[in-house]
Amino acid sequence: MPSTPLFAPREFFAHRSPSLTSAAIILLLAGIVAVASAAPYVDQFSPIEFSIGLLTFSILMGGLIGAAGIWATSTIAVYLLTAVAGGSGSVTRVAANVGWAALPLLLVNTISTVTIWALALVGYLPTVTPTQMQLPQWLLLFNTATGIISYLWIGPLLTYAIHDARNLAVRRAAFVAGVIVVIPALNAVSMLL
Repeated sequence: MPSTPLFAPREFFAHRSPSLTSAAIILLLAGIVAVASAAPYVDQFSPIEFSIGLLTFSILMGGLIGAAGIWATSTIAVYLLTAVAGGSGSVTRVAANVGWAALPLLLVNTISTVTIWALALVGYLPTVTPTQMQLPQWLLLFNTATGIISYLWIGPLLTYAIHDARNLAVRRAAFVAGVIVVIPALNAVSMLL
């Protein structure tokens, strides 16, 4: 059975060299899906009616910009932290592996977005106030839980992605992955405060 980064990251990164193109596709799709979750709320914030074309363009561009920003920031952070930890290896390999390590984001973003769209389609989409941008407590808890699950899932993937790309011992790679993952995980928890 072929290895998958989702359930066998050690084997996946040991036996495969993920490409930049496939990593870019993963992150682009994760970004587009995440931005698409806001589309049902557009009517609540703007008196202007957006055409399907403009809304689609906005989702695609928002997803592209968000994905590029997250990918660049994560790649640079991993590369610099692993350089301090004694890692060696190309930034291209780091970028490809970081992109593949973000695969759980695509799954979790899809779950959250499908939930919001399903609520919108059946008429149960909660209203969000433009001044506070506060989701209802149950939806906030759902988003926080799925976010924490995804970052806990990304941790082992990123550990073996770093181990492979930067030739670091697994323990050092896990420390760097922990530093990278703890920031968005804490941000997800802070949404409850």
